[in-house]
Amino acid sequence: MPRLQDHFLTRREMLRVGSVAVTGYYCVPLFQPRVRASGRAAAEGQARFCIFVMLEGGQSHVDAWDFKEGPWTPPDFAPQSVPGLGTWPMGLYPQLAERRDRYSLVRSMATWESQHGRGQYYMQTGHQHNPALAPELPGIGSVVALETSASRRDSDCLPPFVAFNTFPQVGLIGSGFLPATFTPFHINTSSDISALAPKAEELPDFKRRWELLKRLDGRLRSDRSLQRKAYRDYHNHYEGAVDLMSDPRSARIFSIGESDSSRYGGNPVGDSFVLARNLVVADAGTRFIFLTHEDWDHHGAIYKPENFYKRSHELDTALSQLLDDLGAETRDDGRSVLDETLVVCVGEFGRTPGELTNIAGRDHYQYAFTGLFAGGGVRPGRVLGVTDDQGAQITDPGWYANRPVYPEDLATTIYSAMGIDWTKSIEETPSGRTYHYIEVFSPTRMLANRVVRELFS
Repeated sequence: MPRLQDHFLTRREMLRVGSVAVTGYYCVPLFQPRVRASGRAAAEGQARFCIFVMLEGGQSHVDAWDFKEGPWTPPDFAPQSVPGLGTWPMGLYPQLAERRDRYSLVRSMATWESQHGRGQYYMQTGHQHNPALAPELPGIGSVVALETSASRRDSDCLPPFVAFNTFPQVGLIGSGFLPATFTPFHINTSSDISALAPKAEELPDFKRRWELLKRLDGRLRSDRSLQRKAYRDYHNHYEGAVDLMSDPRSARIFSIGESDSSRYGGNPVGDSFVLARNLVVADAGTRFIFLTHEDWDHHGAIYKPENFYKRSHELDTALSQLLDDLGAETRDDGRSVLDETLVVCVGEFGRTPGELTNIAGRDHYQYAFTGLFAGGGVRPGRVLGVTDDQGAQITDPGWYANRPVYPEDLATTIYSAMGIDWTKSIEETPSGRTYHYIEVFSPTRMLANRVVRELFS
């Protein structure tokens, strides 16, 4: 008999269950996950870093990594049968097809959200959007930054959480109620990044001005009162920026050579992947990297060259080169950098399957989509989950929970892969409500998040 914890209950149903006379017996399993890290959740992977690639707008899974051929399929998609992947659009993702031994796919992902802002929030935090709590909840990257802060070395100069190319249309989730130290450091690769690494001859003047500024407003920066938190947060940002700009390694980390830029695609997307590679190879303090690849929201004219073709070619090139470079770079112990870097690539949902809409596009679709996972202990060459011949319904989830993989499961899997106890909670929050790394009671019908162990075993 399955535990009640594994059933699908809403909060309202939970209250109804709790109103019966046998509440004390039957609800014990429901409350067990609220243990405040009294015992560690087992780590499934071996990652020290995470690169999270967000396909903003939602990649059409049926035109990409869960390919479904039909009358709508353009001939130059060139679908072919590829061992281990099934039918694959070689005209769009030829390089990833060649590297199928470097990653695994999960074709049984689903979400409860079908609107961009809420969907992005859900994927970035592992929590469904609650307007009353949203301002105080941190993103997954900020939690990773908090959890790995104890292992920072004196020589670490880089911010623990770095994000690339996340624009205001949807937004980047910050550190919430956590200190500003764990806020994402955002970089736009479409702009000049040379200021991140001043020339050596400019550093003495730069440091002198910084010391003068600290003397002028030192009292505000050290005031521990709640009213002065904004000053302390700014101070944390300033200190992080100064450490980064003062370190001689920054010039190398934040530089993009012509050959690398060309190899990764010669565009801002590829450049962000180059910098993500540099950050993890440098191992200088950054643990979580959030890359946004925008413009996958193709409600109309999806097959125009500047839409799905362009985005697919950008992703195919940049992601393939990233996997190659991380796999080729080794540490002193002989492990590759890819071995210790979890790479996740996913959108906030999929797109409507089957025939295109009357404006030749695909709309939002939350019931099935695909994620790519590599490195960090992930066993490559696997495909978890099966959908029907339209890509509309998940017919075989492909993992032990026997249901779709939801964003809570994704967050749990990331934490576990990085050795983080995802059962933890924090009591001291502005709202007074306990913050759980993974919410105990979902506001919808999902309960009992799980690690997708089949990715690692």
